[in-house]
Amino acid sequence: MPKATFLNLPEEKKNLITEILIKHFATKPYHLVDISDVAKECRVAKGSMYQYFENKKDMYFYAIEVAYERFLQFLEKMDMVYVNILDYYENSLERVWVAMKDLRHEYMLLERAFFSHDSPFKDEINEKFLKKSRDFLIEIIKYNQKQGFIRDDVDPLIIGIYLEGASFYMKKFVVEKALNSTGTTTLELDISYFKDSLSQFMKLLKEGIAKK
Repeated sequence: MPKATFLNLPEEKKNLITEILIKHFATKPYHLVDISDVAKECRVAKGSMYQYFENKKDMYFYAIEVAYERFLQFLEKMDMVYVNILDYYENSLERVWVAMKDLRHEYMLLERAFFSHDSPFKDEINEKFLKKSRDFLIEIIKYNQKQGFIRDDVDPLIIGIYLEGASFYMKKFVVEKALNSTGTTTLELDISYFKDSLSQFMKLLKEGIAKK
């Protein structure tokens, strides 16, 4: 995590460094990110970057954490917790698509960190961020069980693990499709492809967790 020297910087300077770190780690493989280039764009000495962070890995995890929090905040603004989770999956694609476009570098960084073959520290990244997303998901599941939207004869944690696994491999499939089709990110795919894939994904979800 950032050192006190970074946290005590003026807000404008912190924001500039944060945005540049996210951009560099989003658009290049980790091993190709040169901290000298980052420092130059931030208009600080390279040594200053190591006064703000322990090392390059620390900068990387900080960038991922900020990107991850921004996506969670977006989902919270959508009041995702208090909706039918099945309706949400089915009807929210275009809103999420807008977020992917508005948070372009954040999305690219998360996609690269979690799914790219050249991503380092994958196990550590998953372990670090899984609890945050799982707690959020369990809250959604409990609300949906209480409202009778989904079956309540299965422990919320088990449903959460099921959805995590299904969603992870669905995302992995889409990411690989984007890579094979365009050589870049899912942002380059036509939204119609996502709609078709999501429709098939929803069919499986409804047959598995929907209240009969």
